[in-house]
Amino acid sequence: MMEFDSNAERDARLLIVDDNADITDILEEVGLDAGFSVKSAHSLSELKDSYADFSPGVILLDLGLGGEADIDEPGSDDDGLKALQYLSAEGCKARILIISGSSRRKRELTQYQGQGLNLRVIGHLPKPFDVDTVEQTLVKLREKGL
Repeated sequence: MMEFDSNAERDARLLIVDDNADITDILEEVGLDAGFSVKSAHSLSELKDSYADFSPGVILLDLGLGGEADIDEPGSDDDGLKALQYLSAEGCKARILIISGSSRRKRELTQYQGQGLNLRVIGHLPKPFDVDTVEQTLVKLREKGL
C-alpha cells in the first residue's frame, strides 16, 4: 500500500481569498505557474466552505472581502480579521500571506493580530501588487516551505 505525504500535498494547495474575481483570476494563474493546486473564495462564507474541503497549505488573504449579500459591495478590513479568527478557531496550519490595498501599517497590524491568534501569517504585500513579486514569493513558499 502506497502512503502519501499529506503535508507535502497540503503544502502544494493554494487558497486565494479575495472578493474581486479579476484579482483571483490573475492570482490563480500565478499560483498555477508556481506549482500549486489552486482554489478561490470570494467571501467569508466561501472561505469557510473552501477551507474545510481544500485544506490549503498557503492562503493569500485580502482584508476587505465585500458584503456577504452583495459581492460587489466593498468590504471592510474587519472582514480579514474575521477570516483570521475563523482560521484560528479551525486550527489552521497554512502559511498566510496578506495581500491588501490597506495601508502598510494596517497590513502589519493585521499580520501581528493573526500571529497573536497562533496563525502562520508570514507577511503582507500591497495592492496593486507586482505579479512577478507574488510569483517569486509563491515559488519560494512551494520550494523551500518558508
